[in-house]
Amino acid sequence: MKRLRLRSVAASSLLLLGLLATAPASLRPRYGGTVRVLLHDRVNSLDPAVEDDYPATRDRIAALVFETLTSMDAQGQVRPGLADAWSSDSSKRVWRFQLRLAHFHDGSLLTAADAVAALAGNVYGWKVTAADRQTVMIESVSPVVHMPEMLALPGFAVVKRLSDNSLAGTGPFVVRTWQPGQRAVLAANEDYWGGRPYPDSIEFQMGATLRDQLLQRRLGPYSAAEMPPDQLHTLDQANQNVQLSRASDLLVLLFLHPDTASARSRKPVDPRVREALADAINRTAISNFILQKHATPASGLLPQWLTGYEFLFPGGMNLDRARELRADAAGLVIISPIALAYDFSDPLAKLAAERIALDAREAGLTVQPYAETHINSLRARASLNADAVLLRLPLASLEPSVALAAAANDLGLSGDIAGAALRATRPEDLYDVESKALQNFRLIPIAHVSQALWLNQGVHNWRQLATGAWDLDQVWVEGAK
Repeated sequence: MKRLRLRSVAASSLLLLGLLATAPASLRPRYGGTVRVLLHDRVNSLDPAVEDDYPATRDRIAALVFETLTSMDAQGQVRPGLADAWSSDSSKRVWRFQLRLAHFHDGSLLTAADAVAALAGNVYGWKVTAADRQTVMIESVSPVVHMPEMLALPGFAVVKRLSDNSLAGTGPFVVRTWQPGQRAVLAANEDYWGGRPYPDSIEFQMGATLRDQLLQRRLGPYSAAEMPPDQLHTLDQANQNVQLSRASDLLVLLFLHPDTASARSRKPVDPRVREALADAINRTAISNFILQKHATPASGLLPQWLTGYEFLFPGGMNLDRARELRADAAGLVIISPIALAYDFSDPLAKLAAERIALDAREAGLTVQPYAETHINSLRARASLNADAVLLRLPLASLEPSVALAAAANDLGLSGDIAGAALRATRPEDLYDVESKALQNFRLIPIAHVSQALWLNQGVHNWRQLATGAWDLDQVWVEGAK
Protein backbone atom coordinates (compact mmCIF):
# COMPACT_ATOMS: atom_id res chain seq x y z
CA MET A 1 0.00 0.00 0.00
CA LYS A 2 2.85 2.38 0.89
CA ARG A 3 4.53 1.62 -2.46
CA LEU A 4 1.27 2.45 -4.24
CA ARG A 5 1.03 5.82 -2.46
CA LEU A 6 4.64 6.66 -3.32
CA ARG A 7 4.06 5.74 -6.94
CA SER A 8 0.96 7.98 -6.99
CA VAL A 9 2.91 10.89 -5.52
CA ALA A 10 5.70 10.42 -8.04
CA ALA A 11 3.24 10.38 -10.92
CA SER A 12 1.54 13.54 -9.63
CA SER A 13 4.91 15.27 -9.31
CA LEU A 14 5.86 14.38 -12.88
CA LEU A 15 2.50 15.69 -14.10
CA LEU A 16 2.99 18.97 -12.21
CA LEU A 17 6.50 19.37 -13.62
CA GLY A 18 5.15 18.73 -17.09
CA LEU A 19 2.44 21.36 -16.67
CA LEU A 20 4.98 23.90 -15.40
CA ALA A 21 7.29 23.16 -18.31
CA THR A 22 4.53 23.84 -20.83
CA ALA A 23 3.04 26.83 -19.00
CA PRO A 24 3.77 30.32 -20.30
CA ALA A 25 6.92 31.76 -18.74
CA SER A 26 4.90 34.56 -17.10
CA LEU A 27 2.89 31.97 -15.14
CA ARG A 28 5.81 29.96 -13.78
CA PRO A 29 6.76 30.56 -10.13
CA ARG A 30 9.78 32.80 -9.85
CA TYR A 31 11.95 34.36 -7.19
CA GLY A 32 12.23 38.08 -6.68
CA GLY A 33 10.04 41.14 -6.52
CA THR A 34 8.14 42.81 -3.72
CA VAL A 35 4.63 41.91 -2.56
CA ARG A 36 2.94 45.13 -1.41
CA VAL A 37 -0.07 44.82 0.89
CA LEU A 38 -2.53 47.48 2.07
CA LEU A 39 -3.85 46.95 5.61
CA HIS A 40 -6.69 48.80 7.28
CA ASP A 41 -5.43 48.42 10.85
CA ARG A 42 -2.45 50.10 12.46
CA VAL A 43 -0.20 47.62 14.26
CA ASN A 44 2.13 49.10 16.86
CA SER A 45 4.13 46.02 17.88
CA LEU A 46 4.99 42.66 16.34
CA ASP A 47 5.76 41.15 19.75
CA PRO A 48 3.23 38.33 20.40
CA ALA A 49 3.63 38.91 24.14
CA VAL A 50 2.46 42.54 23.90
CA GLU A 51 -1.22 43.39 23.69
CA ASP A 52 -2.08 45.21 20.46
CA ASP A 53 -5.30 46.94 19.44
CA TYR A 54 -5.45 44.73 16.32
CA PRO A 55 -4.02 41.32 17.27
CA ALA A 56 -5.35 39.53 14.17
CA THR A 57 -3.54 41.92 11.81
CA ARG A 58 -0.43 41.83 14.00
CA ASP A 59 -0.40 38.04 13.88
CA ARG A 60 -0.61 38.01 10.07
CA ILE A 61 2.62 39.98 9.83
CA ALA A 62 4.36 38.38 12.80
CA ALA A 63 3.73 34.85 11.49
CA LEU A 64 6.19 35.59 8.67
CA VAL A 65 8.90 36.46 11.19
CA PHE A 66 8.23 34.31 14.27
CA GLU A 67 7.29 30.64 14.18
CA THR A 68 5.53 28.21 16.49
CA LEU A 69 6.46 24.65 17.43
CA THR A 70 3.59 23.33 15.32
CA SER A 71 1.35 24.64 12.54
CA MET A 72 -2.13 23.96 11.17
CA ASP A 73 -2.85 23.34 7.51
CA ALA A 74 -5.89 24.42 5.48
CA GLN A 75 -7.75 21.23 6.45
CA GLY A 76 -7.22 21.80 10.18
CA GLN A 77 -4.55 19.10 10.53
CA VAL A 78 -1.60 19.77 12.82
CA ARG A 79 1.78 19.84 11.07
CA PRO A 80 5.41 20.16 12.17
CA GLY A 81 6.77 23.65 12.73
CA LEU A 82 9.90 24.32 14.73
CA ALA A 83 9.23 20.92 16.28
CA ASP A 84 9.47 18.06 13.82
CA ALA A 85 8.22 15.38 16.24
CA TRP A 86 6.25 15.15 19.49
CA SER A 87 4.71 12.64 21.88
CA SER A 88 2.78 12.54 25.16
CA ASP A 89 2.19 10.22 28.08
CA SER A 90 -1.07 8.27 28.27
CA SER A 91 -2.72 10.95 30.43
CA LYS A 92 -2.04 13.75 27.87
CA ARG A 93 -0.55 15.80 30.72
CA VAL A 94 3.13 15.53 29.79
CA TRP A 95 4.24 16.37 26.25
CA ARG A 96 7.69 16.26 24.64
CA PHE A 97 8.58 18.25 21.51
CA GLN A 98 11.75 17.56 19.51
CA LEU A 99 13.14 20.68 17.83
CA ARG A 100 14.38 20.70 14.25
CA LEU A 101 17.66 22.31 13.20
CA ALA A 102 16.83 25.98 12.69
CA HIS A 103 18.55 29.32 13.21
CA PHE A 104 17.33 32.67 14.46
CA HIS A 105 17.76 35.69 12.24
CA ASP A 106 20.80 36.73 14.29
CA GLY A 107 22.52 33.49 13.25
CA SER A 108 22.20 31.66 16.59
CA LEU A 109 20.95 28.08 16.73
CA LEU A 110 17.46 27.43 18.08
CA THR A 111 17.67 25.47 21.34
CA ALA A 112 15.19 24.12 23.86
CA ALA A 113 16.25 26.89 26.25
CA ASP A 114 15.07 29.47 23.70
CA ALA A 115 11.69 27.78 23.40
CA VAL A 116 11.36 27.51 27.19
CA ALA A 117 12.11 31.23 27.58
CA ALA A 118 9.44 32.08 24.99
CA LEU A 119 6.74 29.78 26.38
CA ALA A 120 7.32 30.32 30.10
CA GLY A 121 4.62 32.35 31.82
CA ASN A 122 1.88 31.19 29.43
CA VAL A 123 -1.68 31.98 30.48
CA TYR A 124 -2.49 28.32 31.15
CA GLY A 125 0.17 27.90 33.82
CA TRP A 126 1.92 25.00 32.10
CA LYS A 127 5.37 24.03 33.33
CA VAL A 128 7.81 24.31 30.42
CA THR A 129 11.31 22.86 30.75
CA ALA A 130 14.23 21.72 28.60
CA ALA A 131 14.70 17.94 28.77
CA ASP A 132 17.91 18.34 26.75
CA ARG A 133 19.37 20.80 24.25
CA GLN A 134 16.78 20.06 21.56
CA THR A 135 13.79 18.67 23.54
CA VAL A 136 11.07 20.78 25.16
CA MET A 137 8.85 19.27 27.86
CA ILE A 138 5.45 20.74 28.75
CA GLU A 139 3.49 19.55 31.79
CA SER A 140 -0.06 20.54 32.70
CA VAL A 141 -2.11 19.88 35.83
CA SER A 142 -5.00 18.50 33.78
CA PRO A 143 -5.04 16.71 30.41
CA VAL A 144 -4.58 18.81 27.27
CA VAL A 145 -5.70 16.57 24.44
CA HIS A 146 -4.94 19.11 21.74
CA MET A 147 -1.60 20.44 22.96
CA PRO A 148 0.00 20.33 19.45
CA GLU A 149 -2.92 22.34 18.03
CA MET A 150 -2.69 24.81 20.91
CA LEU A 151 0.99 25.45 20.28
CA ALA A 152 0.19 26.49 16.70
CA LEU A 153 -1.53 29.64 18.03
CA PRO A 154 0.40 32.89 17.40
CA GLY A 155 0.67 33.57 21.12
CA PHE A 156 3.02 30.59 21.44
CA ALA A 157 5.53 31.85 18.88
CA VAL A 158 9.19 31.31 19.73
CA VAL A 159 10.72 34.79 19.98
CA LYS A 160 14.30 35.49 21.04
CA ARG A 161 14.81 38.74 22.93
CA LEU A 162 18.23 40.18 22.19
CA SER A 163 20.40 42.33 24.46
CA ASP A 164 19.48 45.51 22.56
CA ASN A 165 15.75 44.78 23.21
CA SER A 166 15.16 43.82 19.58
CA LEU A 167 13.43 40.55 18.67
CA ALA A 168 14.70 37.69 16.53
CA GLY A 169 12.63 34.98 14.91
CA THR A 170 13.27 31.92 12.78
CA GLY A 171 10.69 32.58 10.05
CA PRO A 172 10.96 32.94 6.28
CA PHE A 173 11.24 36.74 6.51
CA VAL A 174 13.38 39.19 8.48
CA VAL A 175 12.21 42.65 9.61
CA ARG A 176 14.12 45.27 7.61
CA THR A 177 11.96 48.35 8.25
CA TRP A 178 9.55 48.85 11.12
CA GLN A 179 7.52 52.04 11.50
CA PRO A 180 4.87 51.33 14.17
CA GLY A 181 1.35 51.92 12.92
CA GLN A 182 2.57 52.91 9.48
CA ARG A 183 4.79 50.55 7.54
CA ALA A 184 6.67 47.26 7.75
CA VAL A 185 9.13 45.84 5.23
CA LEU A 186 10.15 42.19 5.55
CA ALA A 187 13.09 40.76 3.57
CA ALA A 188 13.50 37.13 2.51
CA ASN A 189 15.49 34.97 4.93
CA GLU A 190 18.16 33.44 2.69
CA ASP A 191 18.98 30.78 5.28
CA TYR A 192 15.44 29.74 6.19
CA TRP A 193 15.24 26.06 7.20
CA GLY A 194 12.18 25.57 4.99
CA GLY A 195 13.85 27.07 1.89
CA ARG A 196 14.06 30.64 0.66
CA PRO A 197 10.63 32.22 0.04
CA TYR A 198 9.86 33.45 -3.47
CA PRO A 199 9.54 37.23 -2.90
CA ASP A 200 12.58 39.32 -2.11
CA SER A 201 10.40 41.28 0.27
CA ILE A 202 6.87 41.90 1.54
CA GLU A 203 5.84 45.46 2.32
CA PHE A 204 2.82 46.25 4.51
CA GLN A 205 1.28 49.71 4.38
CA MET A 206 -0.96 50.22 7.42
CA GLY A 207 -3.87 52.51 8.14
CA ALA A 208 -5.12 52.65 4.55
CA THR A 209 -8.61 54.12 4.18
CA LEU A 210 -11.09 52.68 1.70
CA ARG A 211 -10.52 55.66 -0.60
CA ASP A 212 -6.76 55.03 -0.50
CA GLN A 213 -7.28 51.36 -1.31
CA LEU A 214 -9.42 52.09 -4.35
CA LEU A 215 -7.03 54.78 -5.58
CA GLN A 216 -3.90 52.68 -5.14
CA ARG A 217 -5.44 49.74 -6.96
CA ARG A 218 -6.04 51.94 -9.97
CA LEU A 219 -2.39 52.98 -9.84
CA GLY A 220 -1.42 49.34 -9.72
CA PRO A 221 1.62 49.07 -7.43
CA TYR A 222 -0.09 46.95 -4.80
CA SER A 223 -0.47 43.20 -4.75
CA ALA A 224 -3.24 42.81 -2.17
CA ALA A 225 -5.62 44.87 -0.04
CA GLU A 226 -8.08 44.09 2.72
CA MET A 227 -11.65 44.88 1.71
CA PRO A 228 -14.81 45.54 3.78
CA PRO A 229 -17.89 43.51 2.79
CA ASP A 230 -19.81 46.54 1.54
CA GLN A 231 -17.34 47.03 -1.34
CA LEU A 232 -17.38 43.48 -2.64
CA HIS A 233 -20.36 43.93 -4.97
CA THR A 234 -18.57 46.75 -6.80
CA LEU A 235 -15.45 44.64 -7.18
CA ASP A 236 -17.44 41.65 -8.45
CA GLN A 237 -19.04 43.81 -11.13
CA ALA A 238 -15.59 44.98 -12.21
CA ASN A 239 -14.35 41.36 -12.48
CA GLN A 240 -11.72 41.96 -9.82
CA ASN A 241 -9.94 39.06 -8.12
CA VAL A 242 -11.39 38.73 -4.60
CA GLN A 243 -10.79 35.98 -2.06
CA LEU A 244 -13.32 35.29 0.70
CA SER A 245 -12.72 33.21 3.79
CA ARG A 246 -15.50 31.14 5.30
CA ALA A 247 -17.75 33.02 7.72
CA SER A 248 -15.34 32.69 10.62
CA ASP A 249 -14.81 36.01 12.43
CA LEU A 250 -17.17 36.45 15.37
CA LEU A 251 -19.07 39.71 15.76
CA VAL A 252 -20.10 39.62 19.41
CA LEU A 253 -21.55 41.98 22.00
CA LEU A 254 -19.70 41.62 25.30
CA PHE A 255 -21.04 43.03 28.55
CA LEU A 256 -18.09 44.09 30.64
CA HIS A 257 -17.38 42.11 33.78
CA PRO A 258 -19.17 43.39 36.91
CA ASP A 259 -15.83 43.86 38.70
CA THR A 260 -14.62 46.06 35.85
CA ALA A 261 -17.93 47.92 35.75
CA SER A 262 -17.84 48.68 39.49
CA ALA A 263 -14.32 50.07 39.08
CA ARG A 264 -15.83 52.61 36.67
CA SER A 265 -18.75 53.30 39.03
CA ARG A 266 -21.23 51.79 36.61
CA LYS A 267 -23.77 49.26 37.80
CA PRO A 268 -23.74 45.90 35.99
CA VAL A 269 -26.57 45.44 33.50
CA ASP A 270 -29.26 43.16 34.89
CA PRO A 271 -29.23 39.62 33.36
CA ARG A 272 -32.90 39.97 32.33
CA VAL A 273 -32.07 43.14 30.43
CA ARG A 274 -29.14 41.40 28.72
CA GLU A 275 -31.41 38.52 27.71
CA ALA A 276 -34.04 40.97 26.47
CA LEU A 277 -31.47 42.66 24.27
CA ALA A 278 -30.35 39.28 22.90
CA ASP A 279 -33.95 38.51 21.92
CA ALA A 280 -34.45 41.95 20.34
CA ILE A 281 -31.52 41.89 17.91
CA ASN A 282 -32.30 41.13 14.27
CA ARG A 283 -29.18 39.16 13.39
CA THR A 284 -30.46 38.29 9.93
CA ALA A 285 -30.81 41.96 8.98
CA ILE A 286 -27.30 42.72 10.23
CA SER A 287 -25.86 39.78 8.27
CA ASN A 288 -27.78 40.40 5.05
CA PHE A 289 -27.80 44.17 4.77
CA ILE A 290 -25.00 45.67 6.85
CA LEU A 291 -22.58 42.81 6.13
CA GLN A 292 -23.90 42.34 2.57
CA LYS A 293 -24.64 38.59 2.96
CA HIS A 294 -20.95 37.90 3.57
CA ALA A 295 -21.88 36.75 7.07
CA THR A 296 -24.23 34.32 8.79
CA PRO A 297 -26.37 35.04 11.87
CA ALA A 298 -24.64 33.74 15.00
CA SER A 299 -26.13 32.03 18.02
CA GLY A 300 -22.86 30.51 19.29
CA LEU A 301 -19.24 31.55 19.65
CA LEU A 302 -18.06 28.99 17.07
CA PRO A 303 -19.61 28.72 13.58
CA GLN A 304 -21.90 25.86 12.59
CA TRP A 305 -19.55 24.68 9.83
CA LEU A 306 -16.85 24.07 12.45
CA THR A 307 -18.81 22.42 15.27
CA GLY A 308 -22.03 21.08 13.77
CA TYR A 309 -24.02 22.11 16.87
CA GLU A 310 -24.41 25.90 16.73
CA PHE A 311 -28.02 25.51 15.52
CA LEU A 312 -28.91 24.15 18.99
CA PHE A 313 -28.36 27.56 20.60
CA PRO A 314 -31.33 29.97 20.57
CA GLY A 315 -30.47 33.03 18.53
CA GLY A 316 -33.57 34.16 16.69
CA MET A 317 -35.35 37.47 17.12
CA ASN A 318 -38.24 37.31 19.65
CA LEU A 319 -39.62 40.76 20.42
CA ASP A 320 -42.50 39.50 22.54
CA ARG A 321 -40.12 37.66 24.83
CA ALA A 322 -37.79 40.68 24.90
CA ARG A 323 -40.64 42.97 26.02
CA GLU A 324 -41.70 40.52 28.72
CA LEU A 325 -38.18 40.33 30.11
CA ARG A 326 -37.84 44.08 30.03
CA ALA A 327 -41.13 44.48 31.93
CA ASP A 328 -40.05 41.93 34.54
CA ALA A 329 -36.74 43.71 35.06
CA ALA A 330 -38.41 47.11 35.30
CA GLY A 331 -40.39 45.94 38.31
CA LEU A 332 -37.21 45.15 40.23
CA VAL A 333 -34.40 47.42 39.03
CA ILE A 334 -33.88 50.79 37.39
CA ILE A 335 -33.13 50.18 33.72
CA SER A 336 -30.51 52.67 32.59
CA PRO A 337 -29.38 53.28 29.00
CA ILE A 338 -26.75 50.79 27.85
CA ALA A 339 -23.52 52.45 26.71
CA LEU A 340 -22.18 50.36 23.80
CA ALA A 341 -18.63 51.00 22.58
CA TYR A 342 -17.46 50.04 19.07
CA ASP A 343 -14.20 50.38 17.12
CA PHE A 344 -14.04 53.94 15.78
CA SER A 345 -11.98 52.83 12.76
CA ASP A 346 -14.54 50.27 11.56
CA PRO A 347 -17.49 51.86 9.72
CA LEU A 348 -19.35 48.53 9.63
CA ALA A 349 -19.09 48.22 13.42
CA LYS A 350 -20.74 51.63 13.67
CA LEU A 351 -23.61 50.53 11.43
CA ALA A 352 -24.05 47.27 13.32
CA ALA A 353 -24.08 49.09 16.68
CA GLU A 354 -26.69 51.55 15.38
CA ARG A 355 -28.84 48.67 14.14
CA ILE A 356 -28.60 47.00 17.56
CA ALA A 357 -29.75 50.28 19.14
CA LEU A 358 -32.69 50.44 16.72
CA ASP A 359 -33.74 46.86 17.49
CA ALA A 360 -33.41 47.49 21.24
CA ARG A 361 -35.80 50.43 21.00
CA GLU A 362 -38.51 48.08 19.73
CA ALA A 363 -38.22 46.17 23.02
CA GLY A 364 -38.30 49.31 25.15
CA LEU A 365 -34.56 49.37 25.78
CA THR A 366 -32.14 52.23 25.18
CA VAL A 367 -28.72 51.46 23.71
CA GLN A 368 -26.33 54.35 23.17
CA PRO A 369 -23.54 53.47 20.69
CA TYR A 370 -20.34 55.47 20.73
CA ALA A 371 -16.90 55.15 19.15
CA GLU A 372 -13.78 54.17 21.09
CA THR A 373 -10.18 54.10 19.97
CA HIS A 374 -9.12 51.04 22.01
CA ILE A 375 -11.48 48.14 22.68
CA ASN A 376 -9.75 44.99 21.46
CA SER A 377 -7.34 44.25 24.31
CA LEU A 378 -8.33 43.18 27.82
CA ARG A 379 -6.30 45.99 29.35
CA ALA A 380 -7.95 48.63 27.16
CA ARG A 381 -11.46 47.34 27.91
CA ALA A 382 -10.80 47.53 31.65
CA SER A 383 -10.67 51.33 31.46
CA LEU A 384 -13.68 51.88 29.22
CA ASN A 385 -16.63 53.90 30.50
CA ALA A 386 -19.07 51.55 28.79
CA ASP A 387 -21.49 48.81 29.75
CA ALA A 388 -20.70 46.69 26.69
CA VAL A 389 -18.44 46.54 23.66
CA LEU A 390 -19.00 45.28 20.13
CA LEU A 391 -16.02 43.15 19.12
CA ARG A 392 -14.88 41.30 16.02
CA LEU A 393 -12.78 38.28 16.96
CA PRO A 394 -10.96 36.09 14.44
CA LEU A 395 -11.36 32.33 14.58
CA ALA A 396 -8.12 31.22 16.23
CA SER A 397 -8.00 27.61 15.08
CA LEU A 398 -9.75 24.98 12.99
CA GLU A 399 -9.65 22.69 16.03
CA PRO A 400 -12.91 23.58 17.86
CA SER A 401 -11.57 22.97 21.40
CA VAL A 402 -8.60 25.26 20.78
CA ALA A 403 -10.78 27.88 19.07
CA LEU A 404 -13.18 28.00 22.03
CA ALA A 405 -10.36 28.18 24.59
CA ALA A 406 -8.75 31.05 22.67
CA ALA A 407 -12.06 32.91 22.39
CA ALA A 408 -12.63 32.52 26.13
CA ASN A 409 -9.24 34.09 26.83
CA ASP A 410 -9.78 36.92 24.34
CA LEU A 411 -13.15 37.71 25.90
CA GLY A 412 -11.82 37.65 29.45
CA LEU A 413 -14.04 34.75 30.54
CA SER A 414 -13.33 32.56 33.52
CA GLY A 415 -10.26 30.37 33.16
CA ASP A 416 -12.53 27.42 33.88
CA ILE A 417 -14.11 27.87 30.44
CA ALA A 418 -10.80 27.66 28.58
CA GLY A 419 -9.60 24.74 30.68
CA ALA A 420 -12.81 22.79 30.17
CA ALA A 421 -12.65 23.42 26.42
CA LEU A 422 -9.13 21.97 26.25
CA ARG A 423 -10.27 18.87 28.17
CA ALA A 424 -13.25 18.25 25.89
CA THR A 425 -12.89 15.13 23.77
CA ARG A 426 -16.40 14.92 22.25
CA PRO A 427 -18.62 17.48 20.47
CA GLU A 428 -21.24 17.12 23.19
CA ASP A 429 -18.62 17.99 25.82
CA LEU A 430 -17.63 21.10 23.90
CA TYR A 431 -21.29 22.04 23.47
CA ASP A 432 -21.71 21.92 27.25
CA VAL A 433 -18.70 24.19 27.73
CA GLU A 434 -19.96 26.72 25.20
CA SER A 435 -23.44 26.61 26.74
CA LYS A 436 -21.93 27.56 30.09
CA ALA A 437 -20.12 30.50 28.48
CA LEU A 438 -23.38 31.78 26.99
CA GLN A 439 -25.83 31.02 29.79
CA ASN A 440 -25.85 34.39 31.57
CA PHE A 441 -26.07 36.51 28.38
CA ARG A 442 -22.88 38.33 29.16
CA LEU A 443 -22.04 37.39 25.58
CA ILE A 444 -24.46 37.97 22.71
CA PRO A 445 -23.20 36.48 19.42
CA ILE A 446 -24.32 38.59 16.45
CA ALA A 447 -22.77 37.18 13.25
CA HIS A 448 -19.97 35.08 11.80
CA VAL A 449 -18.25 37.26 9.21
CA SER A 450 -16.09 36.44 6.18
CA GLN A 451 -12.77 38.17 5.58
CA ALA A 452 -12.31 39.63 2.11
CA LEU A 453 -9.10 40.28 0.22
CA TRP A 454 -8.51 41.94 -3.15
CA LEU A 455 -5.62 40.47 -5.15
CA ASN A 456 -3.79 41.87 -8.13
CA GLN A 457 -4.08 39.59 -11.17
CA GLY A 458 -0.29 39.21 -11.17
CA VAL A 459 -0.17 37.64 -7.69
CA HIS A 460 -0.14 33.85 -7.43
CA ASN A 461 -0.35 31.23 -4.68
CA TRP A 462 -1.73 33.61 -2.06
CA ARG A 463 -3.67 31.23 0.16
CA GLN A 464 -6.35 32.46 2.53
CA LEU A 465 -7.24 29.80 5.09
CA ALA A 466 -10.72 29.09 6.40
CA THR A 467 -9.90 31.13 9.50
CA GLY A 468 -8.97 34.12 7.35
CA ALA A 469 -5.25 33.71 8.11
CA TRP A 470 -2.79 34.09 5.23
CA ASP A 471 -0.38 31.40 4.09
CA LEU A 472 2.30 33.24 2.11
CA ASP A 473 5.03 30.61 1.96
CA GLN A 474 4.65 30.13 -1.77
CA VAL A 475 3.31 33.50 -2.94
CA TRP A 476 5.01 34.99 -6.01
CA VAL A 477 4.41 37.89 -8.38
CA GLU A 478 4.58 38.12 -12.15
CA GLY A 479 7.32 40.29 -13.60
CA ALA A 480 9.64 39.72 -10.65
CA LYS A 481 13.34 40.06 -11.44
